Amino acid sequence: MPALTVTTESQNQAIQATTIVRKFAHLRDQALLLALLEYAPNEKAKANVAHKIIQCGDSYRAEGDSRCLSQVADFFWRNVILPVRVTGGKTPEPRSRLSQSGLSSAGDVRSPAETEAINDLKTVIETAAARDNHRCVISGKLDPESIASGPEALSVPGNGLEVTRVAHIIPFSLRDSSRATSGHLPSIWSALECFGGIDLGALMHGGINSLDNVITLSATVHRYFTELQVALEPIPESPNTYAVRTWGKVAPRLGLPKTVKLLSTAPDAPLPNPTYLALHCAICRVLWASARGEELKDVLDDLEEVAMLASDGSSANLINIAIYRSLAFSRVEA
Repeated sequence: MPALTVTTESQNQAIQATTIVRKFAHLRDQALLLALLEYAPNEKAKANVAHKIIQCGDSYRAEGDSRCLSQVADFFWRNVILPVRVTGGKTPEPRSRLSQSGLSSAGDVRSPAETEAINDLKTVIETAAARDNHRCVISGKLDPESIASGPEALSVPGNGLEVTRVAHIIPFSLRDSSRATSGHLPSIWSALECFGGIDLGALMHGGINSLDNVITLSATVHRYFTELQVALEPIPESPNTYAVRTWGKVAPRLGLPKTVKLLSTAPDAPLPNPTYLALHCAICRVLWASARGEELKDVLDDLEEVAMLASDGSSANLINIAIYRSLAFSRVEA
C-alpha cells in the first residue's frame, strides 16, 4: 500500500498562492512573487508571503483588479531587496576619517545616537576580528595586519593573505534613526520581519552592531557578499555549518569552498546568527530569481550618479532615491 502524503496547511497555502500568482499576477511580478514563495527562509516566512498573496487573490475575484498583487511584489522589492542591496557595504570605518568611510561627509552624522552607533563599531570590529581569528570565515585568508600581533595569529593554516573587513549581515545603514530621511525605515523593518519570519527588534538602534550580526570577510568576498552575490546558507542539523552559495559571473569563479564551519576563538563572543545569514541568503536567492536584474542595474546606475552630485549622499537618502526610481518602473509597466 503506498504511503499517504500528508499536506500541511502551509503547503496548501503555498499551492494556493502559487496558483493565484500564475493566473492573476502581471508578468513583471510573477517571477518575483514565485521566488518569494519558494525562498522565504522558514515556514512562518512562507506562510506570511502566501497569506499576502491569497488576500490579493480574494480581492481579484471580487473586483477583477490585479494591482494588489503588484503592490505585494513591490512591497517586498522596495522594502527588502532594494534597501539591503543599496545599503550593503556602507558600514563606516571608525578608525578612518568620515570622508573615507561608508558615510559621505562629516555632516552626515548629526544625532548623538548615530555618533554613538558609529563609535561602537571600533570595539565590534576588533572583537569580531579576534573571534574569527583575523581570517575571512569563507575563504580562510588571513588579514596581514594580524601578523604584527604575534605568531599565534598564524597558528591555524590559511589560504594566503588578504585584508579583511567586518561586514554587517543586516546592513548597518538600516539602523533606526530619528532623521527625517529615514522615513522608509519602519516599512523596511516590517518587510524584513515578514519575509524573514523572525523578530528583528533586537537589531534596531544600537543593536545593529551586535556581534551576532557581523562577520569577518576578505575585501573580495566582502564586496560580493554585500552585492548579494555570495551568501552562507545554514545546513540543517549541522550547527554553525553553512553551504557557500554564489551567483553572477564572478563570484562562482572565486574558488570558495562548498561548505564552511564557523568557529569562535573567543568563547564569550557569539558567532554570526544563523537566522540572519539565512535571511541574507534568501534575499540573494529572490534577487537572482526575480527577473528584475535590469531594473536593479538602472537603479544602481542612477544612485552612482546621484552620489557624485549630491551634497548629502547618506544611506537613508540613497534608499529614498532607489525607491522613487523603482516607482518609475512600475508606472512604465502598468
